[in-house]
Amino acid sequence: MSKDFYRKILCQLFVAIFYFFYGLRLLFPPAVFCWASRPFLKLLVLLAIPRKRITRNLTAVFGKCYSDATKEGLARGVQEHFGKNLLDCLLQLGDPEYARRSISIVGLEHLESALEKGKGAIAMGAHIGNFVLLGTRMGLEGHVVRTVFRIPRDRAVEGVIKRYLPRYHQSVIPSLTKRIAVKAILEALRRNEIVHILGDNLKKGTIDAVLFGHRVLSSRGPVSLALRSGAPLVPVYLIRNYHGRMLLVVEPPIEVTPTGNLAKDIAKNTRLIVSNLEALIRRYPDQWNWLTVRLNKDNLVHLQEPNPRELSDTNTVIAI
Repeated sequence: MSKDFYRKILCQLFVAIFYFFYGLRLLFPPAVFCWASRPFLKLLVLLAIPRKRITRNLTAVFGKCYSDATKEGLARGVQEHFGKNLLDCLLQLGDPEYARRSISIVGLEHLESALEKGKGAIAMGAHIGNFVLLGTRMGLEGHVVRTVFRIPRDRAVEGVIKRYLPRYHQSVIPSLTKRIAVKAILEALRRNEIVHILGDNLKKGTIDAVLFGHRVLSSRGPVSLALRSGAPLVPVYLIRNYHGRMLLVVEPPIEVTPTGNLAKDIAKNTRLIVSNLEALIRRYPDQWNWLTVRLNKDNLVHLQEPNPRELSDTNTVIAI
């Protein structure tokens, strides 16, 4: 059977799972819904977030510095946090103000200051914490937020997103096809809107970078877009603190100053982004999903300068 067939089955399964949980949310009050849905969410997470793959990356990073029990505990924590994040997203689905009540914000002034320049802002995020509700919380502050995300080309999935996305106070820019995505991003930035990009897909990029001492391939997209549009790159993330409450953190913009050498500018600033990502993961190792990268003994550091032809603005890559 073809890949298209399996992709179609997965999309239909996604839609069925969504409506199952949505039906539970309509049927029960929030407290009962949380209790009733947790066993199903736990099973879903076990299938979607394989603990073995997480542990493999943790071993590549921490080696014998962490015991097997510690790495197993961290992997279990990743799964538990993912389940909680899914639950929060489902609660937002039934209550448009849930994110406002549940998420505190620090550093919002950095984002608003960036928008005062009139060139929009690239909210530089990652698959850490509840990255879905990040755009929701900024949208509830009155900002226009567009999140770049890979959406399967399936009519049923597109129908679900079109119908229920307004409850999350943001819109989505599909990352497929790339040229169309880049055009939509640049248009949004010209309107002084916020474009939220998850920049931690470290498997198929074109820029050699270092993460925990390992060579990774990072997308040039965010930096290339910042240089092309003049929009500030503002690091953002939404984590769950150790009191159980969610916190949206907005950090000062990353200074991206063109020097006239496009290839070096993109490589230098992309590596800076990956370095900042590593620092963030070190603070919250149980809240990053560890699945957007493959770390092993074969990708130890050996960096190469990128080919300038590969870094043309017309070839901007967005890997989400």
